[in-house]
Amino acid sequence: NPDLEKSLLKALKKLDNYLNSPLPDEIDAYSTEEITASSRKFLDGDELTLADCNLLPKLHIIKVVAKKYRNFHFPPEMTGISRYLKNAYARDEFTNTCPADQEIEYAYLDVAKRMK
Repeated sequence: NPDLEKSLLKALKKLDNYLNSPLPDEIDAYSTEEITASSRKFLDGDELTLADCNLLPKLHIIKVVAKKYRNFHFPPEMTGISRYLKNAYARDEFTNTCPADQEIEYAYLDVAKRMK
């Protein structure tokens, strides 16, 4: 459904913009160098927070389900989302509590069928 894909891309773009925007503590007021992009690992810095624990599983599910049932991939130019997920996948706390992709695909099979 093109409208759903457009809405998803719009939401992902907002998240990507946020993840790529430097937080105040990333900006050195005394530096002559202008920081235009964030390098933080998570939503609020380099430490995993409760907000990440809420968002990351949902983002992972969207990534898995959209790829499997709609052949939709997160656009590679969304570097903030890519960095965010890469940092999550590097954490044992995330990978050890995340269901396998096959489990997610199976759980959303009926939903995907109804949306065809």
